[in-house]
Amino acid sequence: MGIYIAFIVSILISMDYTIDIQRLIIYSGLMLVVGILDDIKDIKAIYKLALETISALLAVLSGVMLHTIPDGMWWSSFVNVTISIVWMVGITNAVNIVDGLDGLAGGIAFIGSCAFLAIFMIYDYAMLSQLALIFMGAILGFLIYNFYPAKLFMGDGGSLFLGFILSIFSIIYINTDKSDTSVWVPIVILAVPIFETGSSMLRRFLNGKSMVAADDGHIHYRLIKKGFSPVAAVSIIYAWAVLSGMLGVLIAIQNLLPLALFIIICLIAIGVRLYI
Repeated sequence: MGIYIAFIVSILISMDYTIDIQRLIIYSGLMLVVGILDDIKDIKAIYKLALETISALLAVLSGVMLHTIPDGMWWSSFVNVTISIVWMVGITNAVNIVDGLDGLAGGIAFIGSCAFLAIFMIYDYAMLSQLALIFMGAILGFLIYNFYPAKLFMGDGGSLFLGFILSIFSIIYINTDKSDTSVWVPIVILAVPIFETGSSMLRRFLNGKSMVAADDGHIHYRLIKKGFSPVAAVSIIYAWAVLSGMLGVLIAIQNLLPLALFIIICLIAIGVRLYI
């Protein structure tokens, strides 16, 4: 909750209070509440998913929506709304999934935000740059106390909020840039949580378990089992996140579609190879 409060207070102090900012405060706050409820009540996965979907739907209804299918066809709005909700809920839970070691989820979110900020500043997206800076500041203030051994923990409320804001950043970027690579850039930047989520679901499916059931097969746990300390394991994953962020920025600046597709194909192949 501390990250959310710092984010919102900083926005209210330093930015104009527009209707878009008001809506951002409301629907990101709802996602935070979903996480807090899960922290307190440990609600069932299906109910949690339903509440997350409602929060994402509210964001879509307020205008935060991918426009991957051109308007004009009767089914285009339905497809765009569906893809937008799936993306928001997916990235939100992807960041939540990597929240397994001290400082991991917050650090990955901070690194991803740095990559988005670099792109926003290069293309002179002033409002997005300001939002990204505020978001990074809120995360950094928390991370100081969340590194191993952690004194504070974000819980599901914090990790869901971080993932939700990152998903919104990526949607706004895609709609603003509209280049050949705009859809793929956020996937590369957020490769770590996306890969972790995809490989976890595949692993659970192949093991005959529920794809939303918790297990100890995550990358950070596998590193710990191989003898790495928590700090070393987090550092390794940070390095991967930094590399992904740098590649994402490079692809965005140079419009390197082949490189983006190559990276995504490699990640899929690695994920499949690990469990098949």
